[in-house]
Amino acid sequence: MAAPTSHLPIERVAVRSGDLEWVREMISQRYTDHVRRVRGEVRRFGFRSEFAAAGALSVDRVRYQACMAVTADPHDTMLIISMRGGGFDVSTGRQRCQAGGGEALLLPQAGLDVVQDWPACEVVQFPVEAVTRIAEQFGVVPADFRFDAMTAVSPAANRRWLATHTYLARLLDTAGDTGIPVLLLSAAIDAAATAALSVFPNTTMTMDYVAGPGRVPPATVRRAVAYIDAHADQPVTCEDIAAAAGVSVRALQAAFRRHLDTTPLGYLRRVRLERAHRDLQAADPTTGATVAAIARRWGFTDLSRFAADYRRTFGRLPRHTLHH
Repeated sequence: MAAPTSHLPIERVAVRSGDLEWVREMISQRYTDHVRRVRGEVRRFGFRSEFAAAGALSVDRVRYQACMAVTADPHDTMLIISMRGGGFDVSTGRQRCQAGGGEALLLPQAGLDVVQDWPACEVVQFPVEAVTRIAEQFGVVPADFRFDAMTAVSPAANRRWLATHTYLARLLDTAGDTGIPVLLLSAAIDAAATAALSVFPNTTMTMDYVAGPGRVPPATVRRAVAYIDAHADQPVTCEDIAAAAGVSVRALQAAFRRHLDTTPLGYLRRVRLERAHRDLQAADPTTGATVAAIARRWGFTDLSRFAADYRRTFGRLPRHTLHH
């Protein structure tokens, strides 16, 4: 099968403005409609933004020179803020949260009342669907899923989100002129969704035990394996594989454990590692081919882990395969 070549371009926009209405309109287009009122002298208002986006993932580095009261309409995406300075005071219904420098803040999708006190922050945005899809793998259907709080469950979890944010920002910052491979972007969004589920209180953390599925025949696993082999160069989820095999996600996971001693996504990773190995064997480094480019083409977001897995599987480092 041919190597995946589909890339998405990176949109980058850097702005600086003292026009309050212009800034309100721009932020409304990016996130949701809102009303913004400056507390103090409007003429002192200042705004900076460095925005980068690829597909449904965006990272926005923002700084406001003002204290403002904001009333925002509901939004339909995941919005997670990493505070660098200043403060946020967020209220929605009976929930209220205050966050300052070094804290991560998950904005509920409901309408919000916010006081922004000269904030410097970075905003990650990605689809809610990615979160509910992964939550369903843990037995929580989308209709029953919810986040229960705006801040992390622990200081360690807060640090985990900040590290995830740094990874996402670096991914968009370092994408070349050709953009970002679709597989890599899909993996990054799933990583963000999985991190959010492990950081912010939600129903996957409190669900009741549900008995496992019954025995799944080997033919089901063969159908799943055939689907993975045929679609390894495309973004693939557990739901896609389960649908192709004709079973539930939980049944599929149990079947892979029983028959292959791995998970469906673990097997997918193994197939992609083998495809990357073939590309490294066929590549010519004198034409500009690199280990990083080939790894990312196949959706490997962590190059250190890729190198370790590659060495464990093939007995040598990927750079040795490329250059020999």
